[in-house]
Amino acid sequence: MKERRRSPRVFLQGHVSLSLGGMHLDLPAADISVSGIGVLIDAAVLGAKPSGEVGVCRIDSPDLGGRVEAYVSIMRIRRLGERRLVGLRFESISDDELELIREYKRKCRETPAAS
Repeated sequence: MKERRRSPRVFLQGHVSLSLGGMHLDLPAADISVSGIGVLIDAAVLGAKPSGEVGVCRIDSPDLGGRVEAYVSIMRIRRLGERRLVGLRFESISDDELELIREYKRKCRETPAAS
């Protein structure tokens, strides 16, 4: 299968507060890149929300070295058992916050994975 992402994602531990369509959700982060973040959500919570829905997310992770806040849109939803992996694309994010993500990705590439 061809990879459609513009930039590779890396695993991220943390919490994402997402305000979308009148809902306010606190979700676990799954992965992150300079173009977006993946979050895990129970299938029943999101319902039939269409791709393209726009909202605001705040990412809290000690790994990033600071809080990241961005306007996001739903890019894709993938089923993982009873949960969904929701890909959120950054629509508007500051240069300083993008640099936090770039630095975290650099650290992830430099640190070999434990076997």
